[in-house]
Amino acid sequence: MQPRKRLGVSAIIVSAFGFCIYPILGKYVFAGGASLPTVLFVRFGSAAIVFWAMYLWKNGRPRLRVKAWLILLAMGGLGYAGMAGLYLWSVRFIPASLASLVFYSFPLLVTIISILTHQEVLSLKKILGLVSSCLGLLFVLGINFEVANLMGLLIAFSAASVHSVNIIAGNRILKTLSPLLSTAIITSGAALTYGLIELSSGFTWELSLATWMGIAGISLFSTIIAMLAFYKGMQLVGASTASILSMLEPVMTSVLAYLFLAERLTYVQGVGGSLVILGGIIVARIPVSEKVVPEYIIKQF
Repeated sequence: MQPRKRLGVSAIIVSAFGFCIYPILGKYVFAGGASLPTVLFVRFGSAAIVFWAMYLWKNGRPRLRVKAWLILLAMGGLGYAGMAGLYLWSVRFIPASLASLVFYSFPLLVTIISILTHQEVLSLKKILGLVSSCLGLLFVLGINFEVANLMGLLIAFSAASVHSVNIIAGNRILKTLSPLLSTAIITSGAALTYGLIELSSGFTWELSLATWMGIAGISLFSTIIAMLAFYKGMQLVGASTASILSMLEPVMTSVLAYLFLAERLTYVQGVGGSLVILGGIIVARIPVSEKVVPEYIIKQF
């Protein structure tokens, strides 16, 4: 393997690890008494500060129209904030590993929405990817829902749905901006949303040191490092390879949840999760010319 590709692959793996521990750390901080708005306000607020500092240092003052600012802030304050909140909320009801597998149906949903809105043309690879992911979701969710909490499953799937709509809605404007600038504005919008929620409901600052360390881990590893590593890796190996390697996330989440939370998926759920990931890989391997949605947008959290 060439040094450049080796570095890129390593960066994507680091990114996948950062993202995969998000629901696991969420379990710990909730057990420590942290509220969801507090966790996400600190997460997005600290990330926004870092991303803005990096962008301003490298590029200076951004020159954007007011409309672009409003769209990106809305994407962060509504779509991204909603997705992150629902995803983290779901781990209150279901195992982190299961939440990750259900959430990873979003590439499937993006493809379906794109086809229905005529932004993409249906192809054999897409059909195979859709069939694999749909069958996998059926196995993961279960036909009778006896092995998992229905509320948690619906919340995790809602997070995937919100994320998918956000990707489609922001497709056009995100193609014209640098990932660092768009991420800085989007995380600012998300931080503003949870800041306003905290003002109305009250901040929960009286937490143990261990809980604050968990929140710091979400901010540092699952947001700042994970995003920066993904963008660096994407520059070195390309968007397609990066998106395929990122499919490691739900697998890594399942392994870590088994090691640290003693979570176990059923055999059927494991097979279903593998089919969901396989469907995502099939879709990700479609040449970029066939896809309207840029693959780097899929990794905006």
